[in-house]
Amino acid sequence: SGSGLFHDVRTYTKEVEGGVGIIIEVFERPNIAYIKIVGNEAYADEHLVKQCGLKVGDALNAYSLKSAANAIQDFYHTKGYRRTLVTVIEGDPPDDVGVAFSVPEGPKERIWDVDFIGNEVVGKGRLKTQIKSKPAMLKYGLFRGSVDPKQIEEDVQRVTAYYRQLGYFHARVDRELKVSDDGQWTSITFVIDEGPRYNVRSVRFLGNERYSDEELAEMLTMKNGEPFHMARMNEDLRELRDLYGSQGFIFADVQADPRFFEEPGELDLVYNISEGEQYRVGEIRVHIDGANPHTRRSVVLNRLSFVPGDVIDSREIRDSERRLKFSQLFRNDPQRGIAPRIVVRPPDDEQTSQIANTPLGPRRSAAGGTYRGQSPDDGAHQVRRAVIDVYVQEAELERLPPLEESSPERTH
Repeated sequence: SGSGLFHDVRTYTKEVEGGVGIIIEVFERPNIAYIKIVGNEAYADEHLVKQCGLKVGDALNAYSLKSAANAIQDFYHTKGYRRTLVTVIEGDPPDDVGVAFSVPEGPKERIWDVDFIGNEVVGKGRLKTQIKSKPAMLKYGLFRGSVDPKQIEEDVQRVTAYYRQLGYFHARVDRELKVSDDGQWTSITFVIDEGPRYNVRSVRFLGNERYSDEELAEMLTMKNGEPFHMARMNEDLRELRDLYGSQGFIFADVQADPRFFEEPGELDLVYNISEGEQYRVGEIRVHIDGANPHTRRSVVLNRLSFVPGDVIDSREIRDSERRLKFSQLFRNDPQRGIAPRIVVRPPDDEQTSQIANTPLGPRRSAAGGTYRGQSPDDGAHQVRRAVIDVYVQEAELERLPPLEESSPERTH
């Protein structure tokens, strides 16, 4: 009976030859014969029935009834009817053959004003850009800015996350709602306790072998003793990953690990690095999809800035993918998950994965020169070749209409 499809389940036992037989008797719930909405004024019955997800003919399931009531209630809350409470008035008793919901709408609330108190470091104007709850405005004759409780709670999380990004890891954000006497207007106040801002006491690296701590530290924008800033840390992460990715360490993993102390206000920023192996470009496999693909493989290859044997550079991979997307030769619809893409993966077998005694050339700094103390040649050693798959889908070319047959010119 836990499925909600039956209003009663009974079990019986009887002796049979060789043991005991078990009989299970179930009493099914009927199918839904009708769906009614009672008390609604702002929205038509048909619209609310679509919101609930139930249909005539569905099994009368206790769980689906509760889910349907919650769906209608959530819909009203997003439209500003914050005090609407939807209840099931038909469908629960086993004898019911239909469903009915009571929808006492109450007044529709709109946002009169949004304010912030307790903020000292970040201005109100900047904080308003972080939230989605906006005061109502008269535009094209329609009022906007409905009170949405779920959105307000999400705004609390957005403001909190924004302070975290600035290094205020103990910031706390709450909200207060003040409703007008007629119940139609609500003022929202976000109450903020910023707390202390954390500074970076030290920056350290773990797992790096190819580059020294000093070489890596030169690339960072966030130094020892500076306030922590999430955006700058992410920028430094991209630089470190690009450094390794540009030198063939295409599968290198770099992660940031802020480490806090018992006393608030300081942290150590540790970058954990797993360098992995260095790779050159191996086999390039071109996959062209479409109804009747006629594009030649060379058309794709000509738009790549790397060839087999090159040390893999993640930046060149991105640039080549971008050229394929903007070439207008292939479908590029990211919203539908259709776009040219380049995938780098380890080789299929070890025999084709090695280039013996291959000089790699100098190790480059972020500025483009060689690092101090490095010889122009790192020495000969073996480097694995990675397989690169290029996936494209042909764009559908517009077909020109057939030419109309012209009448022969008259001669005089």
